[in-house]
Amino acid sequence: MKPIIATMLTIVLLVGTAAAADELAQLKALKTKQWIVPELALKMVRIPAGTFIMGSPQDEIDRRDDEVRHEVTIGSPFYMGVYEVTQKQYYDIMLPDFDHDSWMYLRGPLHAGAAFHYRERAVKSWRSWMGSKEMKLQYPMECVTWHKAREFCRKVTQRERKAGRLPKGYVYRLPTEAEWEYACRAGSTGSYNVEGDGNQADYLKSAGYLKSFAVIEGGKTERVGERKPNAWGLYDMHGNVYEWCLDWYGAYPTGKVKDPTGPAEGRKKVARGGSFSGLAPHSPPGHMARGDSVRDAGPCLRSASRDKFSPDANFYAILGFRVVLAPEVGSERE
Repeated sequence: MKPIIATMLTIVLLVGTAAAADELAQLKALKTKQWIVPELALKMVRIPAGTFIMGSPQDEIDRRDDEVRHEVTIGSPFYMGVYEVTQKQYYDIMLPDFDHDSWMYLRGPLHAGAAFHYRERAVKSWRSWMGSKEMKLQYPMECVTWHKAREFCRKVTQRERKAGRLPKGYVYRLPTEAEWEYACRAGSTGSYNVEGDGNQADYLKSAGYLKSFAVIEGGKTERVGERKPNAWGLYDMHGNVYEWCLDWYGAYPTGKVKDPTGPAEGRKKVARGGSFSGLAPHSPPGHMARGDSVRDAGPCLRSASRDKFSPDANFYAILGFRVVLAPEVGSERE
């Protein structure tokens, strides 16, 4: 029996190896629908090339003046993280040998850019800095600068290039603002990527509707992937944490464009998607939502809504990121 078992195990291993090789070949050909970055458990979904209208119409509720509508073409397919980057994924890359069990503080182990929501309070008092045994490693990474988010992407790129698992000309990076809105909308044209009942203000700001797809209450983040995804299988594109984009913030073009990457320079970087807090992004550090956060969150949550932060900001518990595997652009070329 032992030779038979050994033979069967060999066959299983060969089949598994062949399947993995075929999946990698499909990735390199940009044809596989999903890809999970080995060892990191970073799940990606294929976003097709296409054309869409970026920005919002004049009559959209809570519209802002910087959302000028214009036609954008995304020239190549790319892959986007199904979820926002979690604390575990971030720390596995940035602090691979860290002993999380020994770090019992509320905030995460990085002194510059530590996750604000790392552990629950051990004592129900705001004066307590010690955390409980429950870690929030499957919650989105936050309080992370644009520079640190970019460094994370580059480290993943270097690792995957060394392993021979990158499509030609593609890297892991932050999405451009156009890529982000295109993926967020997933073919939708309304205020949010989960269509509501018409364009009625009361309904579009109702708790039941918004909370079905967005984390916007409780004054804190939530495990990624707990709400309804969009049509392309992306979770938390609205709410939970703002997501860094590659672009400097600036005025939109007014004509048709292809694969835009934003202004060549600027003072602040774009962040999209809103957060768990209904407050404006420039509230005090670590500030939590108060009052009717559900109704106040709408303007920032919308698919077309644009916000901006200093790329050095490392103290906002509302600010995280999501990665794409996409064509190299500008300074992301290595």
